[in-house]
Amino acid sequence: MKKLLRTALAAGLLFAAGAPARAQAVANGGFDTWAARSGTDAPTGWLTVDDVIAALLTRFPTGTFTKTTDAHGGTYALRLETKATLLGVVPGGVTLGTKLGPLTAAAPAGLPFTGRPAMLQFYYKLTGPQPTAAADRAFVEVSLTRTVGGQSVVVAAGAQTFSTVAAAYALAQVPLVYASSAAPDSVHISFGSGLVDVSTGAPTGGTAGTVFQVDDVAFTGTATATRDAALAAALTVAPNPSPGGRYVLRAPAALLAAPLAVVDAAGRTVRREGAPTAGTAARTLDLAGLAAGVYTLQLFTDKGLITKKLLVE
Repeated sequence: MKKLLRTALAAGLLFAAGAPARAQAVANGGFDTWAARSGTDAPTGWLTVDDVIAALLTRFPTGTFTKTTDAHGGTYALRLETKATLLGVVPGGVTLGTKLGPLTAAAPAGLPFTGRPAMLQFYYKLTGPQPTAAADRAFVEVSLTRTVGGQSVVVAAGAQTFSTVAAAYALAQVPLVYASSAAPDSVHISFGSGLVDVSTGAPTGGTAGTVFQVDDVAFTGTATATRDAALAAALTVAPNPSPGGRYVLRAPAALLAAPLAVVDAAGRTVRREGAPTAGTAARTLDLAGLAAGVYTLQLFTDKGLITKKLLVE
């Protein structure tokens, strides 16, 4: 299952009038606090790719995440490096949280959080062999969720990939697109030096030598719950309900040229697809073989996150 992520911008977000652009803390967002975990120095409050491998196979130190004194602010920054290991080429990656949940979940970790920020921002560097460092697609993904009836429901989300090399620290801003007026109860943030494939039993993928440094992670601003109805209306799905689980998505080609995910009613990601190589105004989605029920389509477009309910009969 490939974790394919692209930009999710704030076309669907209106800012509260006069809302101050104040920073809201992310636990150890400056990556200044580290502690030994199973013999390896790891950032406090963040789970690492080594923790994922331990959950899938066995504890295996990859060396893909380290602290560096080449920081934007404070003492340290996070350094993620894609490396060749005995398991294959493994990207460096971390996710906010202290306990790893099911890897099939849309957000397998996270921490308590009740704010409604407008944006996630941080500073980063991206270096490595060219042109592969740019092609590896270092990424950030953020979501706010709320537990409803024992299930994790997405309140807001944002994502961005990085394909431009940055030898000096650059500011990244990832607006959150809100799909609900509810207050969240959890926050989920992940960083990676490349796209991750866990279908082989371990997180692999990318090119050895790609380095993604991250520092000073924080939320800013305050958002209203207003959604961009025009953006959502631009995507149609038919037939819906679908007796066989086969759909045709129609929208402007620029919107459909984006990765997508399908999440079931329990919050598990049951399908991920990358962006098509050629943009068209129609795209098929085949969910045949899935159990009858309600699913949520998430389309990560350059203009924002679009969600649609799908019914498989």
